[in-house]
Amino acid sequence: MQALDSADRRKTIAVIVFTVVLDTMGFGVIYPIMPDLLEVMGIASIADAALWGGILSAAYALMQFLCAPIMGNLSDAYGRRPILLTAMILMAIDYVALGLATALWMLVVGRMIGGVMGGTISTALACLADISPPEERAKNFGLIGAAFGIGFILGPAMGGIVGEFDARAPFFLSAGLAALNFGCVWFLVPETVTAETRRPFRWSALNPFSTLWRAFSMEGLSVPLTCFFVIAMANAVYPAIWSFWAKESFGWSAGTIGGALATYGIGAALVQGVLIRSAFITRLGVAHVVLWSLVIGVIAFILFGLASAGWVVFAIIPLAALSDLYNPTLNGFMSNQVPDNEQGALQGVQASIHAITAVLGPMLMAGIFKVTGDAEGVVYFPGAAFWVAAALLAMTIVPLWRATRRAPS
Repeated sequence: MQALDSADRRKTIAVIVFTVVLDTMGFGVIYPIMPDLLEVMGIASIADAALWGGILSAAYALMQFLCAPIMGNLSDAYGRRPILLTAMILMAIDYVALGLATALWMLVVGRMIGGVMGGTISTALACLADISPPEERAKNFGLIGAAFGIGFILGPAMGGIVGEFDARAPFFLSAGLAALNFGCVWFLVPETVTAETRRPFRWSALNPFSTLWRAFSMEGLSVPLTCFFVIAMANAVYPAIWSFWAKESFGWSAGTIGGALATYGIGAALVQGVLIRSAFITRLGVAHVVLWSLVIGVIAFILFGLASAGWVVFAIIPLAALSDLYNPTLNGFMSNQVPDNEQGALQGVQASIHAITAVLGPMLMAGIFKVTGDAEGVVYFPGAAFWVAAALLAMTIVPLWRATRRAPS
């Protein structure tokens, strides 16, 4: 842990959280307009648009899988700031290119470029791990979750409003936010890797599979990382089909879709920024927090699948947000299982695992929606993908309960 006094540590944490807010806003503004953008590009069917949305998500995630472990190891060796600054300026350029795209293949290439540089949140988590004592890591990781939630309050809401005027405009808004984020990091974020925690870069880190194998071989990490993979597969249902499901099931516009995502963001911010820091959650302990948040998540997915009206979705969203307690808790648990000079590598591995699921998950969920979300198909059940997500989430409950109970505090 880097030696900062309490005032400098609080200031650094605040700036890191703010940069994550801006970063999340940047890609959050895009979600509500994807159905309309794909329609502009000639994809008229909602089911086909959802499939193309899955392809775009998979293109981004494939590149993140290949590059996230490399970025994590580079940040351990050369510092967090260079990785953050490079990612943000290239993301700004990428958003401009996406806004100017005139063909589907250009969108795919743009998302692949974005995936190469899409490691800002995992690097921010590594920054927090650098400056946080072990007992504070879960709570501080919760602030990143809260920042993510705030970004999803502002981003989709702004994207929905701007997208009502032009389906391409949100991309240019995202570019501006990425440029602003670059400035914040340049002037306000100190380097958190010290001489004591700096680790030489290994060329083996260029192979994402060797980095993953090494992480899974670490004592105490194999079960949590495996469950992290399954949970991320389940949560892929949100980016993969949410906009398309809402438009097909309830006829929502981009503005309403953005409003629903903003509502979720409010809940996530309260849960991960406030609730997780309460004495009650601290007394529950890691095992119980993970157990009950996963159970609540399963229930929320089942209810989303059954939702028959738009107002029901808004009623379920607070329950879904409450399940987000598992995320910072599990991140903090795994962070405390590795030494300080491997925090970047761990966050890179987690980002890479998330990227694998972001390749497979959207294709799975979008494929399910294509089969069950077509009113003229054999089976019409637009919410079926949420039930598949519930089943995946349920599979992790017992293994994580055992792993977190048995591990040292």
